[in-house]
Amino acid sequence: MSSSKKPAKQSIKEKQREKLAKKEAFLRFKRQFLPLLLAVVLWITISTILHLPAFRMQVQDFFIRFTLNAAVGFGKLIFIPVESYAYPKITVAGYTMEVIMECTAYNFYIFVICLSLLSPVKWTQRLITLGIFLSAIFVINNFRFYTMGFIGNKYPDLFHDVHDYLWNILFGFLVFLIWLWRYRDVK
Repeated sequence: MSSSKKPAKQSIKEKQREKLAKKEAFLRFKRQFLPLLLAVVLWITISTILHLPAFRMQVQDFFIRFTLNAAVGFGKLIFIPVESYAYPKITVAGYTMEVIMECTAYNFYIFVICLSLLSPVKWTQRLITLGIFLSAIFVINNFRFYTMGFIGNKYPDLFHDVHDYLWNILFGFLVFLIWLWRYRDVK
């Protein structure tokens, strides 16, 4: 009889351990992904506010001018044939494009700011990650203009497909990879 009581006690202890392990796993999951969820909510909120009529035109002007000046300045720094003869136009390798709000990568800038600042790590790591994110988006967005200029010049039929699909997928993938790299060991 005593041997039959031991397995019953062990199974109760095992169930308690299993329940505790599940609770700890859920808490770890929540600790890692709650900041991501909060970043998404904050990003949606900020984007909504920036699109309100009271702010929309100033926000668009700021992001378009920043992007245009950045693409021209950075391009000249690395010897890319890029010019801007009239706002909001940019010419790369003889192909002229109009910079609109969606070309500025503003959504990615805002999202990575939210994601970095709400991450479950020390502030120094948050700021380092923010710098990495912002730098990567800045460089990649500028190279998007340069490649789109060359593609538009040589293969105009491919311009819209590459611009609308490939670059958005690459930006999203870039943000995901940097996030995984920076927060893979969060305890």
